[in-house]
Amino acid sequence: MRILDQLRRMITELRSVPPPEGQGVSSIDGGPFYDFRLPSRLYWGPYGTVREFHEALVDGMNLDADYTLAADLSELFEFYQQSGNELVLTHGDLSSLNILVRGDTVVGIVDWETAGWFLVYWEYTCAKYVNPQNPFWADPVDQFLVPMPDELKMETIRRKYFGDF
Repeated sequence: MRILDQLRRMITELRSVPPPEGQGVSSIDGGPFYDFRLPSRLYWGPYGTVREFHEALVDGMNLDADYTLAADLSELFEFYQQSGNELVLTHGDLSSLNILVRGDTVVGIVDWETAGWFLVYWEYTCAKYVNPQNPFWADPVDQFLVPMPDELKMETIRRKYFGDF
């Protein structure tokens, strides 16, 4: 438990860093970001608005269109339309493989190439899906990040229609 408590405090501290004025969804330096979970290209963005980011996640589909043939897709688009605009500093790859521990002390977090300015839910959905070879990791994630089951459901829908890896 001590390790998870330390991770919780570290994430809280990371999120306390305010974004630069006018910051959109981007890498930590404001440029394109890398996310190995997203299909079709290596780098994404940067996006000036959250809406642009969400539209990119669904291959440019119009979030305002009515997709009545796929109720879950309509639910995803509604979620994207209602998402807030608060961006937080995000690691983006909180896998058990990227957390360095000595004894019961977290001594570092490595592998920052996916870090950037993302919506609050992004860290959680990334951590839950970060490594399919480590299914044991999904449960501890809920102990150091605030569980977001609705957001995770939306990410599951996105992956169903728009892929992953």
